[in-house]
Formats: sequence, structure tokens, C-alpha cells
Amino acid sequence: MLKRLTAILFFGLLATVAYSQEKPVSKDSTVAIPDSLIYWKQGGKFSINIQQVGLTNWAAGGESSVAIGGLVEGFMNFEKGTVVWENKARVGYGVIRNGDASNRFEKTDDQIILSSKYSQKFNEKILLTYGLNFRTQMDEGFKIENNQTTNERVRRLISEFLSPGYIQASLGLTYRDEKGFSGTLSPFTGRFTFVLNDSLSAAGAFGVDPGQNIRSEAGISVKGGYKKKLMENVQLESNFNLFSNYERFPVTVVNIEAALNLKVNQFITSNIGSQLIYDEDVVVTRSDGSQGKDIQLKNVINVGFTLGF
Repeated sequence: MLKRLTAILFFGLLATVAYSQEKPVSKDSTVAIPDSLIYWKQGGKFSINIQQVGLTNWAAGGESSVAIGGLVEGFMNFEKGTVVWENKARVGYGVIRNGDASNRFEKTDDQIILSSKYSQKFNEKILLTYGLNFRTQMDEGFKIENNQTTNERVRRLISEFLSPGYIQASLGLTYRDEKGFSGTLSPFTGRFTFVLNDSLSAAGAFGVDPGQNIRSEAGISVKGGYKKKLMENVQLESNFNLFSNYERFPVTVVNIEAALNLKVNQFITSNIGSQLIYDEDVVVTRSDGSQGKDIQLKNVINVGFTLGF
């Protein structure tokens, strides 16, 4: 509960900071400063999605369910002369409960992603970029399995805050164009994996050596994104992050996200998103109970209330 309360406070703080960073105006409030003289640009959105299905004596079968999810995203970018500094934050959390009130709520989404890129321009399309990216989660994550001895359903802890946590620092060249694409090739990249939970660390989860809390790697990375307005109120947004450890090259950690954002009106939006992750250091439990290295997929369709700031 404390972690969830902390997440709510973080949502509010981020929204307040972003909202307060409005475009400056001159002393004469009727004369706005031209965009060309505004070096800081910021914005974001807060969205909440709620779903309830209630079934009573439903002949076709099924289960009642309650689901709720929230997401806050924000950015603060600075560009002046040859300097470009881009900062992004995304925090999301969601739960679902199937059946009646005696059942637990289980997570459907849990993410904290913070990124910062500082660049020096060679020209408008080519930049030298220093990047820092942090990713983890807020709450404990469980895998529901059948006990082989008693055949009862059990919940096994598989993750929590900073178990895992990832920090990726990089230096490389960025290419960007006016059509919404940007990509950074970083031959000098350090990737650090944190597993601070003792039981997960002892099991060697997420690629750390058993009993260790941190794993460091040096390698090459390719990061980028693409954003395009497909039609009125429909926008496609995608990003990717590929990392390969030099000692194991060309084995690559893959993280690709894509989202289709649909705007109904000022407050109602819909989002269709997919994420693909492949990491050979992560052992997953498949739906049939077997364990091994495999592709992780997440597909989400949300319709809900969104407040832009």
C-alpha cells in the first residue's frame, strides 16, 4: 500500500511540475513571446481507465471483473543554439480482479521509465548525444502457478521495486529528421541491472550472478523512435531500444513499443499499444508451466479519461 501511495504522490508531483512550466509572457500580458524565443517546451498527460463486468446467473458463463489503470507521461525539452536537452518520464500502474471480492487484485501494468538525452549539434540532423535511461517498477509482481504436490494455485514472487531495475548510459551519434524519426547509435554503452531482493538475487534472476545485486555490461546500443500523425485525431508512436554486450555479441536485448493513439474529444481517448521484449538473461514461466528464454509480449487496449497539461 505504501508503494501505491508513493506512486500516486509521484503522479501528482509530476503533473504539478509540468503544469507549472507554462510558456512565459512579457510584462505586457497581452503580448506573448514568439515561439522562436521559447527555449523550454514541456507537456504531458494523465489518463485513467476503468472497466467493470458484472455477471449474475449468466447462462453463457464467464466471470465478473473489475479493472483500473492509470498512466502519467511528461516531457521537458530545451533547445537553444547547438544544445538540445530532452527529458521524458512515464509512470503507469494497473490492476484487475476476476470473480468476486474474495479474489485478489493482480497487476496488469507497472512501470517507471525516466530518460534524459543531452546533445550537441553538428547540424540540424546529426548530433553527438549523451543518454541516460532508467527503468523499473513500483510494486511486487507474482506468477500464479499450480503447486505440483497439492495441485493448489500459489503465488510466487518474481519481481518488485528495483528487482529488476535497469540503468543504461550511452554516448553516440543521433540522426533526426523533420518527419518524426530519430535514431541514436551508441558504440559506448554501459548497462547496469539491479536485483535488490535477496531471494531473487540468490536465484540469479534477471542475469545477475547468484547472490549478487548488480550486473554491469559494456556494449553497443541502438535507440530511436518515430511519431507520425496518420489522420485527424489519430497518431502513431513507436520506440525501440536494442543492446548487445560486446562479450556476447551479436546476442541482443530487444525492447520495442508501438502505440496508436485515438482522440475522441478533449477528454476521452483510446490507446492501442503493444510491447515486445526479448532478453536471454530473463527466464520466463510460460502459460503451460514450462520455464525458459522466450519472447515477452504485452498488448493493451484502453479507453478512458485523459487530462493534458
